Amino acid sequence: MKRPIFTTVLATVTLLTAEAQSVTYNHDDAVMNQVTVQETGSGSLTPDLYYDVFHKSYRNSASETNKLSYRTMTAAYMKLQEPYAEKIDSDLVKRAKVEAANLLDREVDAVWLVEKGKVNGALDRFREHIEEITLVGGSYKTYEDWKEIYDMIVSGVQYIQGGYIPNSERQTQYLQICKDVKQRDALLLKQLRILKERRGLSWSNRKLQRPDGLVRKSSLNGITRWKIAAVQAIRTRR
Repeated sequence: MKRPIFTTVLATVTLLTAEAQSVTYNHDDAVMNQVTVQETGSGSLTPDLYYDVFHKSYRNSASETNKLSYRTMTAAYMKLQEPYAEKIDSDLVKRAKVEAANLLDREVDAVWLVEKGKVNGALDRFREHIEEITLVGGSYKTYEDWKEIYDMIVSGVQYIQGGYIPNSERQTQYLQICKDVKQRDALLLKQLRILKERRGLSWSNRKLQRPDGLVRKSSLNGITRWKIAAVQAIRTRR
């Protein structure tokens, strides 16, 4: 009994599957005419009485406002836009090349390889002269002020190296920094020269004071010896 039941169920499932996969098509002239009018403008809307009563304005203009006319106009306008689109595309490609070159120019500091000798040389001399301030008699406050100026200039160089700047602008900034360092170094050298002169004058004064003291002491000793000799001569005569 089980086998006939299984066979019956299998046949039923197969029949339902076949019916589900089959495509049913019910032709409707009115629907087909409406789609044809909307797409291409050909044909007529039916039933005429229905459209005449409820959609008369649409029936009168449907054939003229079909999708095919819009597609044709769109294709024509797109054809006219092709030269402009090609020009825009060409301009964008050129602009992309320019921007790529600008990006490379701004991110790679090629100028530093050329100008680093000048800048580092000027900074090294400036730093050496700063270190001489306290050695020639300058105050530590003066040393700190000049050291702060030096640190600010070094920070400016580092900012230019890491900035998004064209190499032409980098070169201008490096040369300006080098010029500024030389001017400040010249001013510092004048200050060091004054400090050295003051220090030398101070030592000269000390050297001059020592002989004066020796002369004074020698004079006093001479007077003392003369007095002693005079007393002895008087005693001898007596």
